[in-house]
Amino acid sequence: MKPIQISRLPIFTTEVFSFELPNFEEWEKQIKQIVLVEDNKQIHNISSTPKEKCNIVGSRTAWNSHQRYPSLKILCDEIEGYLCSFIKNEGYDIPKLVIHNCWINWYDKDNYAHPHTHGSVLSVVLFVNVEDSDAKFFFHADNNLVLTKREELKTNFSNVKHVKVKNGTIIFFDGSIRHSVSQNTTNKKRITVALNYAVDYGY
Repeated sequence: MKPIQISRLPIFTTEVFSFELPNFEEWEKQIKQIVLVEDNKQIHNISSTPKEKCNIVGSRTAWNSHQRYPSLKILCDEIEGYLCSFIKNEGYDIPKLVIHNCWINWYDKDNYAHPHTHGSVLSVVLFVNVEDSDAKFFFHADNNLVLTKREELKTNFSNVKHVKVKNGTIIFFDGSIRHSVSQNTTNKKRITVALNYAVDYGY
């Protein structure tokens, strides 16, 4: 058998971007206030939590919370400004972003989120109160076969990647990437804000 040379070609490399939200402390207060009101609907008689089940086994506000809470609309606009600046500086072919939906998630003890996707959108997550709980944010690859060498005790490839974040961190990524949140086994509430932006090409 004649010797051959095998080349390696990395394909479908996916990037997840992150930054720290300026003035986070002020946004933290406003978001926690919304959660406090929604979490005590018997007292305040205010709740936008949908009745239908979804991938979140926990609590959340309505998908259109940016239309229900003026502060969340302002937050969406502010984040959009940072994203558009990044897009312009990097030269991405995204002429305009339009907020598609926005909601707040909060996970009490034993709550979690099933692996899921958001579709063909630019997805954003703001981590509001995550350092006190042990729940973690994961990305999932849809790979079923991984080649590993016999002498390797462990491989550098994993179908699941944990993203380390802190309060005030924002990540944004392709909404078609599967992601999840592991079970919160503590008595500390975990709070995040999720946003999806559609790309408008003006067609």
